[in-house]
Amino acid sequence: MTATGPNDNDHEEYRPREQSSNPFVSTPYRDNPDAATVSDDSITQISNSKWWRRPSIYLLLPAYLVHTIAQGALITPMLNSIFTLVCRAYYMQPDDELEAMEDINRDCQTADMNATVSHFTMVFILIQGIMAALVSPKLGALSDRIGRRPILAISAITPLVSSTILAAAMKSASPYAYRWLLVMPILEGLSGSTTTMILTAHAYATDCTPPVKRANAFGLLRACLFCGMALGPAFGGMLIKLTDNILSVIYVAIVMQALFALFILLVLPESLSQERIIDAQELHRISMEFNAARPRDIRYYLRRLNFLQPLRVLWPNDGTRLVIKKNIVILTGIDTVFNGCTTGAIVSILLYAEYTFQWTSVETGFFISLTSVFRAIELLVVLPSITYIYKRRHPHAQHEVGASKSDIFMIRMSVIFETCSYLLMASATNGIEFAIAGTVSAFGSLESPTVRAALTKHVPTENTGAVLGALSLMQSLSEIVGPIIFSNIYASTVVSYPKAIFVASIIIFIIAFVMSLLLTEHLGGGLYDSGDGLDIAGDRDRNMELQSENGSDTEER
Repeated sequence: MTATGPNDNDHEEYRPREQSSNPFVSTPYRDNPDAATVSDDSITQISNSKWWRRPSIYLLLPAYLVHTIAQGALITPMLNSIFTLVCRAYYMQPDDELEAMEDINRDCQTADMNATVSHFTMVFILIQGIMAALVSPKLGALSDRIGRRPILAISAITPLVSSTILAAAMKSASPYAYRWLLVMPILEGLSGSTTTMILTAHAYATDCTPPVKRANAFGLLRACLFCGMALGPAFGGMLIKLTDNILSVIYVAIVMQALFALFILLVLPESLSQERIIDAQELHRISMEFNAARPRDIRYYLRRLNFLQPLRVLWPNDGTRLVIKKNIVILTGIDTVFNGCTTGAIVSILLYAEYTFQWTSVETGFFISLTSVFRAIELLVVLPSITYIYKRRHPHAQHEVGASKSDIFMIRMSVIFETCSYLLMASATNGIEFAIAGTVSAFGSLESPTVRAALTKHVPTENTGAVLGALSLMQSLSEIVGPIIFSNIYASTVVSYPKAIFVASIIIFIIAFVMSLLLTEHLGGGLYDSGDGLDIAGDRDRNMELQSENGSDTEER
């Protein structure tokens, strides 16, 4: 007798979800009327633990800041290393001596060389994006079954290895050492790239933060990223001035990345309870057993090869209401378009500034630091202020299902300010105007944490990792398509009209704003057509918030 499921007629793979009045409680306990109490008891146990054994976003943040400073310090050396290594191969023969590099660097500041480096960085990012697109959603779903910490550890170790390869390439005397750099995106892609680390950190924050504080927690993670991008380039520039050697920055970054990896492996507590891990493993086992019983026809194997299959979680077939599905798709689309534009255009924008305003690594590092400082202030001051004001005026709204008015407002304003920033950068006539215009984009930094916080209010808690994994896949795809688009636009127009990259970006931001107009705010009635998934979720999250506050009071006493 062959098992059948709700999708048996159309031969879709079945992903079972046992229906109950409480989709937020782990599956093994759904038949237990005291299941919610079990979950609450686990929260109480966590609250009574010592602070260093209690999963908390505040325990992760300092170590994550060290990692982002290391990454920020490598931004300019990485770009200049690629420029130098590619230029060395362009001008030198294999047997030539390494000499007169100042003349070579001067010759490299040409439109043709900018186009060559732009194409190389496109290949670099393309390899990393393709690998990450294949791996990141699987790692996101895997984090639900084995915990967040192992995935964070994998994402922390690979940048360490990549930095070591970069140092080896710069030490090499071969004019073809730039080829070593192509190993870096493969390694980082296999670990899901930076996207997986960021989204797994968001999943970690989701596990130990109630929804009312979730946007702030995500904002703090994002603020750490921009603080690293602000402090890192300044720190790297200081090291270069002190040592007169770009390799000193890479060596120090390697040490900092090693410390972060050791912290994840040895210190950071796991955020998922054993009950939730067992729940996710049981769901996976049931799904695998059911699909194993299906006939092995050609459609089955085609589905297995479909790397886009994890995106099915963005349109769940488990009774989720249509309006919830619509919001999930729109939020994911906005974040994908926004991320693809901002990350895809950044290298071309820096090359544009160096070519148009004759910037060196000093000015480029200052620009990155300046914009990152403003983005960090935005996330550390403006976002918590907006959240606090909204919470005071609507004390129960953020426990409800769906995006709040403040969520939608901040998403729209982020897109508007990013658009204005690109308009101002395109019209800048000197480097100072260009740098000031870049700071306007700081207000766009609210988009990412707001979208992620809103997404977590559209799905049950046991699907958080899968949904963020699907979002990671979409971001990886955007990091493939974005650089291809902008690198080709810049390479094709750098001689005739280099500002074309800003025109393309503005068009994409307009599309994102139109998508935000289609979002539906606070949705009454729960997640599912049956009405489930609202009251219980609110009670559980309010209980989590209360337990968190009680834990803080206990620690103070």
